[in-house]
Amino acid sequence: MLCDYKNIANVVASGIDIDSTSELVSKAISARATTFLEFVQSLEEILTSTEKDIRLNGVKAFVTVVKNLPLDFFLTEELDYINQFLCDRFIDHHSFIPTVLSGIEYTVQMKNITKEMIVRYFNTIMPHFHCQSQLQNDRYTFYCILHQIFLNRLEDVRFMGPDFLYCVISSMDGERDPNNLILLFRILPQFLRNYPLGHLTEETFDVIACYFPIDFHETEESKITRNELASNLARCLTCVEEFSDFCIPLALQKLESNLIIAKLDSLYLLVNKLCCEYFNPIKIKSHIEEIWRILKIIIMSDKEDSTDEVREAAIGVLTALLYSLAIVKGDDKQEQLSDFLEIILKSSTRFLLDTQANLFIPSIKLLCSVGKTSKYACLKIANKVYLMLLDKSDVSQTEITRIIEGMGLITNMCLQMSIDLSCIPGLDRRWEEIGCYFLLYAQNELPEVRISALKALQISTRLLTKSQRQNYYCIITTLIKSNTTGSIRNETLSCFKEAAKYYKEEINTDIIHFNINNLNQSNDILMKFKWLNAICSLGNEEYFFKLINDIMCANLCRNQEETQMTLNCLRELVRNIENTKLLHHFTLNNGLLNCILTLWINGIKNCENFQIFRNEIILNDVSFVVNSIVKIISNSEQQRVLNQFIQYFNDIVETKICYQSLSDIEKDKYSYMVILLESILNSVNQDVKINNVTLIIQNCVELSTFTNISICNLSASRLAATLINKYIEGDESNVILNNLKLHLESNLHLANVNKKNVINQISWITKSLALKGHSKMLQWIDWSLDLLADPSYGKMMTMCFKMLTNVDDEYLNTKCFCSVKLLYRQRIFCYVIEPLVSSYNTLPEPIKENYLISILYQIDGNNYVTLSPYFSKILPVLLQLLSPEQIYVLQSLKTFRNLLESKTPVLEDHLQSFIPKLLNLSQNSKYMDIRIVALQCLYNCCDYSLIKLLPLKKQVICELGKCLDDKKRLVRKEVVKTKSKWLSIDVIKDDN
Repeated sequence: MLCDYKNIANVVASGIDIDSTSELVSKAISARATTFLEFVQSLEEILTSTEKDIRLNGVKAFVTVVKNLPLDFFLTEELDYINQFLCDRFIDHHSFIPTVLSGIEYTVQMKNITKEMIVRYFNTIMPHFHCQSQLQNDRYTFYCILHQIFLNRLEDVRFMGPDFLYCVISSMDGERDPNNLILLFRILPQFLRNYPLGHLTEETFDVIACYFPIDFHETEESKITRNELASNLARCLTCVEEFSDFCIPLALQKLESNLIIAKLDSLYLLVNKLCCEYFNPIKIKSHIEEIWRILKIIIMSDKEDSTDEVREAAIGVLTALLYSLAIVKGDDKQEQLSDFLEIILKSSTRFLLDTQANLFIPSIKLLCSVGKTSKYACLKIANKVYLMLLDKSDVSQTEITRIIEGMGLITNMCLQMSIDLSCIPGLDRRWEEIGCYFLLYAQNELPEVRISALKALQISTRLLTKSQRQNYYCIITTLIKSNTTGSIRNETLSCFKEAAKYYKEEINTDIIHFNINNLNQSNDILMKFKWLNAICSLGNEEYFFKLINDIMCANLCRNQEETQMTLNCLRELVRNIENTKLLHHFTLNNGLLNCILTLWINGIKNCENFQIFRNEIILNDVSFVVNSIVKIISNSEQQRVLNQFIQYFNDIVETKICYQSLSDIEKDKYSYMVILLESILNSVNQDVKINNVTLIIQNCVELSTFTNISICNLSASRLAATLINKYIEGDESNVILNNLKLHLESNLHLANVNKKNVINQISWITKSLALKGHSKMLQWIDWSLDLLADPSYGKMMTMCFKMLTNVDDEYLNTKCFCSVKLLYRQRIFCYVIEPLVSSYNTLPEPIKENYLISILYQIDGNNYVTLSPYFSKILPVLLQLLSPEQIYVLQSLKTFRNLLESKTPVLEDHLQSFIPKLLNLSQNSKYMDIRIVALQCLYNCCDYSLIKLLPLKKQVICELGKCLDDKKRLVRKEVVKTKSKWLSIDVIKDDN
């Protein structure tokens, strides 16, 4: 490959197409068709031209060719020439600097570059380069050069001593660009740890510290977050021991700021960096009293700038101090620890003496955090606080609540530190009083006192004596039986569960068997429900698995009320269970699953008690419980359950059903049996083998089409869709789906068929294929789009488009082992939105409504990123709906509200179009909900740029003033909130 250097020189001199020409030269040099020297010689006239622009073009070509060659291409001698050339060009003219920096960045990475060349670069740069006078990109390039030096060539510049360090810190002094700063903050720690700072230590720290705390406002376009900048800056400030003399005072100074973000950053610096990681504890010890003085103000203050987040962070700093300092390490230092604890206790005492003070509980929480740092601290604090609280007398009910809460917190601290209360000095004879105190007030009539005592009892369960526990069980039993508030009942059950964790035998004997035996002979349904609910709360304890299983089985099918009550308890149990071993226990031979399925299969087949076995509410609960159990068990257990029970469904899985030829009894029997079949098959793994899947699907479609039982139509439709999603694939799937489509098309034209049933089945199958991304998906979606135009069932078909965007927690999802493609909703939206909008704009009035509803359903199910490419088509449709007389105005408004809340950028250009319509709705709609949502939309409009909002401000405020007389209080409240936001938009924006 030969190069036409004359032509190349002309191209370079013109400055046009330098990059592509240089790339061709680089390829020729790499292929050894020419040499780099020949290329440079061809540029002689350009590089020595008196015109600086022509010289610059030559330098650009030179650097571009170098950058297109491998890092190991040049020999040392060649690199020395390149190095000298770049240094000369650097001082040629200031316009050459960006290009030369780019060349230096690449050459410092080269394999054969020497120490002398590196030094020559910096000897040239240091006297002739003022970094902060350059553009952002050029500064970034220089920082990348420093990065390469820090990583690979630091030893080469070490002998330059303070001169190189000064070059580094002066280059970043005054830097404001976040992209440059994040790079600097990431690379500086490694440099500072490995380079002597000498007399420039303080100057180096000051250059970095000027950025603390980080003042950076993120925008949607920001690729860097404030937290990233802050955490990396903290690493820089604490990376070397020499910084400790400056860093701790800096953090303490910023802690006294009124800015919450400054407090949080300073606390983060103290707790995560100074105390725990880098600085010698002796350095911190000298500042400990000053640190405590400021922390005390933060923790024990009720000022606005002492938020809960700030207080928690301050407590974290305090505990980190106690962990990290030498005063907590070794018995010989215990005196210093004791002195510091005395300071903390003395500061807290005035709040502990006044139980009505706002900071009474925060003070105890602070002491608990301190107490968890060592056993010595725990004993000292427990002794002080327990005795102070136990000796209080003549207190109000409100104070009692707070005292109990405080004692509960201290007890929890002792348990976490494995402290025996009887070993605490001063409590050796009084520690039993604590349990008695809690037990006494757990029987108080005031709910808030009782709740507080129950919470404390739950914490203290392990500490109660045998006699106290007997009293405890009586209280639990009484509260379970009584008609208490939901909060008291929840706390009671928490105590019940905690006691069962440690005293299983006692709970089983003293509470459960004693009461259940009496209850079995009672007809009090409400009381039975309370006890069943309580027993179900023990589902995490394996000891009680058999008991729960047996009691639940015993209470099924006695009568309708008891059955419904038992299934309600089971529903809550399987939904909230933490220990899934219980659900595995239910699948054993004599387990609950076997009991439920056997009872309902026999009940439906034998046409027994219809109020139980064919009650739709009960069947729904049965289906949920069975489905939840099958979902959680292993594949082998699922296969075993399926093999055990599938024989009872032979009429559906082995024989083709012709619904019209069945007797009325058979129709009902099949309709209800398919609900049980769905509960078993819905959540089986795809690896579980099911025979005759195609036949089951066909029978489900038949049942869903012709049944008059709504729950059967739903179950059969879902089951068909689920089996298609899991099992129908390969070449045969197209044949099966084509046959199903033809069958459903013919059913739509039958006179004796409920069209809604057929449409429901079409919708479920379409969703199943869409989730899977099946090749037939688009064919079924196209069919659904066409069906919208039918006057008879077009409106029903809109539900398909709602279903396509909805996510069901129990069916057709990955938890049920269905195939769900990523971004399936977005793909559907992009496919259907243009046909929907086009049909809405062209079809006549009665039909176009169906397309409108479908458009709204699709918009609701997608975010603005998906919507934005189609917004120009969607917006006119939505704007048409923003008038009081439109039927779907509320749905359109909610769509607008969702888009505005997510700050959809595309809407900003259309504010003048829809704000007047929103104002009209907020005044003239006769429906309160519409007026409220319109006002919420107006409120969210304020998040857009001021330049777009200011022209509308006067009109909006004037029109909102008319809404202040609205007859509905909720509307007036929304008006005040919205008007206030609009009044302050220019103030807020200016502050930002």
